[in-house]
Amino acid sequence: MRILFFVLLFSCSFTLFAQNKKTVKAKALVQEAMLLESGMDREGAIKLYEKAVKTDPTFALAWYQYGNALRKNAAPEKEQLSCFLKVIELDSNSKNEMNSLNTLSSIYYNLGVFDTSLIYFKMYLNHPQIHPKRKIEGEKKLLSKEFASKSYLHPIKIDPWPLHDWINEENSLQYFPVLSGDETKMLFTRRKKGSQNEDLFISLFLDGWQKPNKLPGTINSHEAEGTATISADGNTIVCSYCGDERVNFGNCDLYFSTLKGKNWSTLQNLGSTINTKAYESQPTLSADGRTLFFVSDREGGFGGLDIYVSYKDDNGDWESPTNLGPVLNSPQNEGSPYFHPNGTSLFFSSKGHIGMGGYDLFLSEWENNNWTEPRNLGYPINDQNNQLSLFVNAKGDKGYYSKEEFDEGSITSGSSKIWTFDVPPELKLGHRSNYVKGKVFDNITKNPIEVQLKLVNIETDKTVTQVLSSSLNGQYLVMLAEGAEYAFYAETPGYLFKSVAFNYAEKKDFDPIKLDIFLDPIIKGVTVELNNIYFQSGKAILLGKSRTELNKLYELLAKNPTLKIELGGHTDNTGSNEINLKLSQKRVDTVKSFLVSKGIVSSRMVGKGYGESKPKSSNENPEGREQNRRVEFTVL
Repeated sequence: MRILFFVLLFSCSFTLFAQNKKTVKAKALVQEAMLLESGMDREGAIKLYEKAVKTDPTFALAWYQYGNALRKNAAPEKEQLSCFLKVIELDSNSKNEMNSLNTLSSIYYNLGVFDTSLIYFKMYLNHPQIHPKRKIEGEKKLLSKEFASKSYLHPIKIDPWPLHDWINEENSLQYFPVLSGDETKMLFTRRKKGSQNEDLFISLFLDGWQKPNKLPGTINSHEAEGTATISADGNTIVCSYCGDERVNFGNCDLYFSTLKGKNWSTLQNLGSTINTKAYESQPTLSADGRTLFFVSDREGGFGGLDIYVSYKDDNGDWESPTNLGPVLNSPQNEGSPYFHPNGTSLFFSSKGHIGMGGYDLFLSEWENNNWTEPRNLGYPINDQNNQLSLFVNAKGDKGYYSKEEFDEGSITSGSSKIWTFDVPPELKLGHRSNYVKGKVFDNITKNPIEVQLKLVNIETDKTVTQVLSSSLNGQYLVMLAEGAEYAFYAETPGYLFKSVAFNYAEKKDFDPIKLDIFLDPIIKGVTVELNNIYFQSGKAILLGKSRTELNKLYELLAKNPTLKIELGGHTDNTGSNEINLKLSQKRVDTVKSFLVSKGIVSSRMVGKGYGESKPKSSNENPEGREQNRRVEFTVL
């Protein structure tokens, strides 16, 4: 028994001696490696750390230093993971274990494994060695970590695909895609790898996106033009320019160009009302080009880069920008706003709202004269990388975005491609948009004319959109948003206005509308139908939504004091001839009374009710009867 005891004692002593010898050797290797690191020889240090952990696999400090060296050297994440996992296995409750837990959380986060990242982050926050200050800082990040994990476990189902190779050039980075309202033009920024010179490119859609062309030298230069927006009609571009060769007020300013025929005008600075000595960039225009959102780091904001908005007045001048406020603008950076053609939805990126990490994409809606709390668009649209821009088409069924891809171990993107996807139900907009487009002509000469086109919400009597048709070819495009009734007007001095009604309050069909408009000069015998005057059924009592059209007729008469008209009232064939004749007369009398109350002399107007005697369509169906119930005026 005594012999056995001494054998066991000798064996244990020898084992401990061998282990101690390995540990001493491993410690020496770690010390030597640390000296190499201090001398910036990281490759040499890594070799020694690797030798140390092989010498003594139980030496936790060697694994910890090895992991940190690999991390600094941007080694593959799997190699880093094995080191820090070994630390928490060997060195419980130490500061090195605490730091390893935090590092493991970061690595899994960067790999996009958000649920595992959250587990290690919670272990880090609950570690006995954590300093109270670091715990407070960590708890601020916890909401985003929890959100990322939840979003990762409940992803939105999308299947994005990259656009064609001639859009996504191999040796270039492509980003910030935007489309015209009819989706026939796509504008985006391209930059060659290794270069800081951004240029604007445009692609046309003809059974698919065509090979893009660089916008002409009046827009692009050898310096940086980028992050552009295009108006819905495709005729106005606003972009940022960072350089010294153009008129500027600061480091980066906003500029605009308009399309005249086939040529883009020279870039012009938007002026000192918009631009300051600070940074202005990343613009987005409303559908009619009269509202401009952009980002700036000017004084008086809520964070670094904030989103601002400016409105164009009736003289065509931009008003002083206002900050969108703390609901949207966080203490950190916001960027790349995109204002949807529906006039209520604002997409933007942010580093300051709860999200997946870096810049995430958010959506806020304009409701009751306020912006709603931003909604994170979720995973996988947002992930651990930066998501910098998103474009959603007018119908709200297709999205476009630029996606950065990183070379392993690099903090700069190796490529940036433009991707597209079908918008899933979870991201459907509250209101879709459609468009009406065509040309405007003189009805006598048939020549194209430049006129003002206005879209007015007849429930609120507010102008939603205001654009000009092209003076060269008469072309126009106006966006129509779901959820309202509209009066659409084409007007210009010397002509009678044209009135069209669009009821989009409950519209199901969202096909684009082709509408050429022919305006009549103010000459005797011309008749204009007033398509936006409404009465209570079977009565001569005007509905409130008629005021837009009535005021439009009043303006015409007020601006043309010699103009005399006949107001004609018409009905369908429902009821007797006698009742319909009386009803039509009462209705035109009501219209005439309104105009007299506004100051138009009664002798300039004649009111005549025609009843059902002059139908313009069949009375055999509801649509025809609706067209026959109308008020019109004829120039006398």
